[in-house]
Amino acid sequence: MRPEIMALLTGISWAVGSFFGKKGLNMAELDPRVGLIIRLGVSFLVVTIIALPKLGQFSDALGLEGGRKGLLNLLIFEGLIAGSAGMIFFYNAIKQGQLTKVMPLAFATPLWGFLLGWLIGGEQLTPLKSVGAALAIIGILILASS
Repeated sequence: MRPEIMALLTGISWAVGSFFGKKGLNMAELDPRVGLIIRLGVSFLVVTIIALPKLGQFSDALGLEGGRKGLLNLLIFEGLIAGSAGMIFFYNAIKQGQLTKVMPLAFATPLWGFLLGWLIGGEQLTPLKSVGAALAIIGILILASS
């Protein structure tokens, strides 16, 4: 499957999950962290089953030159920052706020990815990418402030 299709399905999955997750949190009167445990618990089980044949890659990675650093990056940036802090912020935001305002801000990921790729990742800044980033910022501001 093409990466663009997978990315589109990611956004749809997250939007549907967030909509019904907000409903579930409010209907069951749950603390957002309890909802997050449910989400992550189910995700952990499903992904573990799917990834089971590949789990040997952990030990393989330790033998690679950049393996330990790569695993540490995943632990810190994916596990702690994106997975833990990001999801805690997100679940509190969807429980307390309006999805029409919260979602554009929470999923301003293309903007942050654009900036990180350009400023830190050394990716080329083109006029077309700059226009796209500007339009994304304008759209996010319009949706979040309306």
